[in-house]
Amino acid sequence: MTYSRPKQEYIDRYDKITIDDCRWKENFHKNYKSSEKRTEEEISMDRVASEMALHYDLLFTTLNWWEDKSKTIQKWMDADARRDKMLEDAQAPEGIRCLKCWVPLIPGDKSLYDLGDKGERVLFFYDCPSGCLPHRAFFNDGEEYKVRREHCPKCETDLARTHERIESEKVITTDTCPQCGYTNSDEWDMSTTKEKPDPDFEKDRARFCLTEETSKKALDERFQLDGIKKFVDEWKEKEEHKEDYDVVAKIQKLNVLDIEKLLTPAFEKAGYVRLQLGTPEITKDFFLPFTVYDNKSERADRVSTHDLTKLIKKCLKDTNWRLMSDGINYRLGFLTGRLRAYEREEDLLKLVTGRTTCHL
Repeated sequence: MTYSRPKQEYIDRYDKITIDDCRWKENFHKNYKSSEKRTEEEISMDRVASEMALHYDLLFTTLNWWEDKSKTIQKWMDADARRDKMLEDAQAPEGIRCLKCWVPLIPGDKSLYDLGDKGERVLFFYDCPSGCLPHRAFFNDGEEYKVRREHCPKCETDLARTHERIESEKVITTDTCPQCGYTNSDEWDMSTTKEKPDPDFEKDRARFCLTEETSKKALDERFQLDGIKKFVDEWKEKEEHKEDYDVVAKIQKLNVLDIEKLLTPAFEKAGYVRLQLGTPEITKDFFLPFTVYDNKSERADRVSTHDLTKLIKKCLKDTNWRLMSDGINYRLGFLTGRLRAYEREEDLLKLVTGRTTCHL
């Protein structure tokens, strides 16, 4: 036997799953009834709401199935191809003999076996040339397959099993205990396992199984809905944190030249001169190196860095700039440091709420 099938069979299988899911959702929405009493107006509104809910439920459901279709079908095809190769490459264990006449057994049919905790294995069935019974079966790893026998619930004796076919569609399996006479029968109606024709399959496939062409409209509608949702979520978030956004709106958004004009006179007044701004480090964020000289030679290095740090924080307090947390370095009256600019609204919001740190 081979596991690989024509691609259309995989497509039909996937479409059937899609259709079954969409039918279930459609039936749920159409048949749902509230247990609460409703006025005629409320019933009419509920009907409109239910129709909208059904529309959007099917919109997202059909899109989800369509987006996963190609990769799922390929996954199924790859799995069956792997099974076929596993069957083809498997080697039957040698040296297997009949338990009655001891002649070498001949390997015949083989199939994949995937029960238990050992994963998929190939099971080989052996026949005795002399027709002896019972037959034997071995896995490709050399382990013999043992039939698990049912035990009598009364005396624990192995049950003997017989099969009887009735009217070609029914099979009756009977277990009998040879020790105490206990019997148990199960009837299997094979007609119930046959898949009945689905007269609405193709009609519902056209409704629920999207194609490259029909998906465009659905994708466009979902895109618009996602945009509306994003807008509403942002609006709600801003309403909930209105005070914070008001503070953000009042922050001075300064550029590099503005910073130079702001800091230079403040530095010179405090005894720090020759402010030089370096080449910006531009990544996702914006970092600006700077250098300055301490004009007060009597000022100790620790005092100098402390005073300058305090001064910078004061000057930048109401702006979109901050001193980096690695601080200021001092060597022989020469001080260096870095500033960071906050440009995006979300970063400014974190800045004013105190939920950020100036780290690289």
